[in-house]
Amino acid sequence: MKASLYLIISALMWGLNFHLLKFILLSVHFMEAGFWRYLFGVIALAVYLKHSFPKWNTFKKHITGILIVGVLGLFCFNLLLFVGLIYTSSINASLIISLNPIVTLILGYFTFGTRISYKQIAGAIISLIGVLYLLTKGNLLNLDQLVFIKGDILILLAMVLSSFYHIWVKKYSVNISNQHFTFFTNLICLISFTLITPFFIEVHSVNYGVQFWIVMILFGVFGTAITYFLWNKGLSIIGASKAGLYMNIVPLSTAIITVLLGKELTQFHIISGLLIFIGLIVSQMETRKVVHNN
Repeated sequence: MKASLYLIISALMWGLNFHLLKFILLSVHFMEAGFWRYLFGVIALAVYLKHSFPKWNTFKKHITGILIVGVLGLFCFNLLLFVGLIYTSSINASLIISLNPIVTLILGYFTFGTRISYKQIAGAIISLIGVLYLLTKGNLLNLDQLVFIKGDILILLAMVLSSFYHIWVKKYSVNISNQHFTFFTNLICLISFTLITPFFIEVHSVNYGVQFWIVMILFGVFGTAITYFLWNKGLSIIGASKAGLYMNIVPLSTAIITVLLGKELTQFHIISGLLIFIGLIVSQMETRKVVHNN
């Protein structure tokens, strides 16, 4: 139950992140947004770990996994996603990202030999239908009107990296605390943004106003540090394949927050939400059964 709660909270926060990022990008370049996001995220994690700060030997011992997750799973994922969104529509991007749970199931099978049960497949398909129903505003026939362009390839690569992220966290976070692993991987992502951002933008003043910094701090602390901390913790408990299914909550969360911001709640929001959660319940039924039998 705790693992599910961690993953649900994380997925809901990622849905909020789209709205926070939309506001932030009105003022800064997306590379700078990534820098500030992970700067505040790393600071928050460092403050949290002030009484149990990770040692350098811990980093060296797990350096391979930390670098893979930090550079590929975090930095490259963000870079591909942001650049891809410049060349494609948000609905195309959301549709491609929604393939994450199924790809994670497949990667889990080939990486860990994780058995893919019929209930997991059924749950993934039901949740995916819910996502598609949401993205097409209740008319699945709209799928044939989607036109895929070059930006979709970048989003597709980002989606694959996000699926590998689940696998890598499960694989490389063994024998290291979740707090320390999350801190180190976010730190590597921050360093990557620090090194690359100057090639995209010139040095300038950062007098963006109080409202910008409030949103940016929320984005870094809650939308990054706490979100990744909870997600990695839940993922380490139930595994990559099952955790990936919770990614289907993200587009639903984005839609719900949109409604809370003043837009009307429609029938397709309710139906898609029910389908997504039914899919999650179906996919988790086997877990309860296995635990009961053992």
